[in-house]
Amino acid sequence: MRGAATTADPAVSTWGVPQTASWARGDEPRLEAPAGGQRGRIGEKLETQGLEGELLTVQLLEVQDPADFLFGAAGYRLEEGERAVVVHTEITNRGSVPFASLPDNYLELLTADSGTVAKAPVSLTSRPPHKIGVRPGETLGGHTVYVLPEATQVVSVRWSPRPEPDERTLTWTV
Repeated sequence: MRGAATTADPAVSTWGVPQTASWARGDEPRLEAPAGGQRGRIGEKLETQGLEGELLTVQLLEVQDPADFLFGAAGYRLEEGERAVVVHTEITNRGSVPFASLPDNYLELLTADSGTVAKAPVSLTSRPPHKIGVRPGETLGGHTVYVLPEATQVVSVRWSPRPEPDERTLTWTV
């Protein structure tokens, strides 16, 4: 966490995000910072590099939570106690090497209980999904759908070019 200092007990935070009270109480679990990478907020563009040296800018444009209506309108049905979330991202290839992967392949939600939620294997007609590949100089957007328990609190969206977070990983607070 940026600007965080801890006491001898790593579970107790003594400094925290401005305009929150949990940092002063020290009685709530601290969210761990991502492994390497950059942090931002919804709407911010973050720069990184792909696995083949691609120069990429990724922007988190929107997190629609809940998105149950969109999920139902596309003909899908949620189970009791589930909700849908739709994330809209855009990726720009600023370099000369094509980005050959699916841009949201490792886009995941991070939860307050330190869990992760991977994307659901569905797409919505009203919110087009990402397509494979981003050519040099190209900017493409897409939507990613998640299905998770209703009570789950989403705290961040994380993008990475590979399954394990590393120094190329990007994380946006929601």
